Amino acid sequence: MNLKSPRSWIKALLTGVGVLLFFYLVRRIGFKTLGANLSRFGPWFLLTCLLGAVYFLLQAWAWWLIQKGFFRRVPLRLLFRIKIISAAINLMLPSASLGGDAMRAFMIKKNVPLKEGIPSVLFDKTVEFIASTFFLICGFFLGLFTLRLPKTLTIPLIISLGITATGTLLLILAQKIGVKRILMRLGALIPGGRGWIEKRESHLEALDQNLRLLYTRSNRKAILPFVLHVLGRLLGTVEVLIILAVLRAPVNFIQAFFICTVVTVGNSIFFILPGQWGVMESIHILVLQSLGYPAAIGLSLSVIRRIRSLIFVGLGLILFAWGKKKSPRPEGS
Repeated sequence: MNLKSPRSWIKALLTGVGVLLFFYLVRRIGFKTLGANLSRFGPWFLLTCLLGAVYFLLQAWAWWLIQKGFFRRVPLRLLFRIKIISAAINLMLPSASLGGDAMRAFMIKKNVPLKEGIPSVLFDKTVEFIASTFFLICGFFLGLFTLRLPKTLTIPLIISLGITATGTLLLILAQKIGVKRILMRLGALIPGGRGWIEKRESHLEALDQNLRLLYTRSNRKAILPFVLHVLGRLLGTVEVLIILAVLRAPVNFIQAFFICTVVTVGNSIFFILPGQWGVMESIHILVLQSLGYPAAIGLSLSVIRRIRSLIFVGLGLILFAWGKKKSPRPEGS
């Protein structure tokens, strides 16, 4: 990382603040208490990793169905590997979980051209956003009508869900308007931008044509990918149920659903913090305390889920390095 650039300094500063907040929470609650809960969980880490693998498989399957249904097939095992890699990059970059996704089309470039790969990734991400919004709205209303939620938690959730739904609608609208049309308008505001876009006009037209294809063909092809993304979200609820049961702080399905909803919304709000260090732990503590559980349970739940995430980050980086080694770049590229 080049620390001479302001962006790198900001990223390093935000990461440092998040890590300091994380260790502050651990110290305040107690290393001994946290260590006891982690050791109690012990072998159950294998189950959380298995759930994580199934989650990535469901996401890869949804992408595979979109790619197969509208363009040309790509092996499911390749998409599965790429989903793990992109998730690892998303966790390391302050990019609203989009940095790794932006690379997906380039990682399947040998199988499909970018004019097909980019629309399939965009459409898959759009379906994922719709599924996530549906999941969050369901979790919020289930919590609102069955749990006693403080106003300090309810109002921010309503605002955040409104922003999430609006963002999803704008993403769909932007794809229907067309990438070329949007870039031409933006290019007019940047010196030399319009000329740069005109040189790539044919590529942008092909991209827009494929995007229109996705929205004009039968919408039934998007139903199963939508269901798979929702099931992937529900695996997080199952994970919370298992972790809290092992920690002897059991919750019911609706409570676990609501915990996942609040944590997902919180992570989306604080996307600018790489890995949401400290923030994710604070949110877990806040929502568990609102349900009547001690802060130590909230922190332990968060740390266990973070360890599972870090395991897949490591796996993603290994797969990425292995893929680069297997396919060396040609000389002069």
